Amino acid sequence: MMKIVNLFLVVVVMVSCLSQNAQAQVTRGFDRTIPPTALNAEVIRQPSLQVMELQVKPMRLVYVDLPDPKTGELKKTELWYLVWRAINRPIRKRQGNDNLAVNPLDPLPGPLQFIPGLTLVTYDDPETEIPNQILSDEILPGAIKAIEKIERVQLNNTVSVIQDFPEPVDPEAEDQAWVYGVATWSSVDAKTDFFKVIMHGFTNGYENKGSVEEPDLWRKVVEQRFVRPGDEFDPNFREFQFKGDPKWLYQPDRPKTAQ
Repeated sequence: MMKIVNLFLVVVVMVSCLSQNAQAQVTRGFDRTIPPTALNAEVIRQPSLQVMELQVKPMRLVYVDLPDPKTGELKKTELWYLVWRAINRPIRKRQGNDNLAVNPLDPLPGPLQFIPGLTLVTYDDPETEIPNQILSDEILPGAIKAIEKIERVQLNNTVSVIQDFPEPVDPEAEDQAWVYGVATWSSVDAKTDFFKVIMHGFTNGYENKGSVEEPDLWRKVVEQRFVRPGDEFDPNFREFQFKGDPKWLYQPDRPKTAQ
């Protein structure tokens, strides 16, 4: 009887260890997909609406040698980075209020431009989300090669990726014209536990809540929240976790900035 009990305990410990190891493994896949959805009212308000399907990987850490802005000497720097890929899909309409006026603004001249950008916002209290830092992604060409070695895919930063807005691609088509990119941040507070990434430029959706003379533009963006239950003394890329699902929402064109 004692041998059976001991064997059972060994099996339990082995299963527990395997489970912990599996959780510790880092996926190389795009773990979050944001479909190109839009309300019927949005399409009515903006007939030229384009919305891309967006996929993102978990936030990661990497250490790279970057020049010090004051001395010019190479310095090992901790970077946070987020890899994404996007493709223009036909819009999936959702039900909503159709009784909205068309946006009272003239269309821009020339073809629509794809100019994505990712903003990282840190905060202490997830209830209020009062920002501590509001950080735009940085253009760090020297870091791209190091990240590409890890991710095993060729990546664009948010300048090199600028192009005409891609034409919609049918999900059944064989030609999957994904656009790959990465956003990087080098000055995130090491004590950060809660943060979100706001991804803009993946749609031309907007709403003018003002008038033609005095516009109050709100842009359609993607928001994804994260948690990082670690500490500043031993940072590890496995600490980053998604919090909830990503979502499309509208934000004012000129949000308040943190000091």
